[in-house]
Amino acid sequence: MSLAGKQAWCFLLGMLCLTLVGCGGTPSDQPDLGTVTGTVTMNDKPLPGVMVVFSPESGRSSMGLTNDAGEYELEYVGDTKGAKVGQHKISITTAQSDSSEESGGEEGGAPTKETIPPTYNTQTILSEEVKPGENIINFTLTSE
Repeated sequence: MSLAGKQAWCFLLGMLCLTLVGCGGTPSDQPDLGTVTGTVTMNDKPLPGVMVVFSPESGRSSMGLTNDAGEYELEYVGDTKGAKVGQHKISITTAQSDSSEESGGEEGGAPTKETIPPTYNTQTILSEEVKPGENIINFTLTSE
């Protein structure tokens, strides 16, 4: 095979690989997503270790855990970041510990006491719209 033939073959093989990789990205049944990041504070102080859950009117919820600075980033499924585009109810709860080492309790550990008022979780008044692209949604909570 000539040098030109080898180069053409390598080019075609490379294009085939790129096409296959491009087709393997996201499942075809995945809805349109927008990335969502933000900060959660209560009484003007960051809330570390709380779970932020975005629940759309239909479909899979997205969730994220706040870091020490109260910052979160939503995950849709696995390593896929974001939330379904559209209107969501928001729930912010104290993260529950399910292992005895993390909770410092006996096996199965006692549930962590909820410190966030029910108006932000079980009786949430929070809702937001996720738009395509980048969304920065901050939550400024107050204790009751």
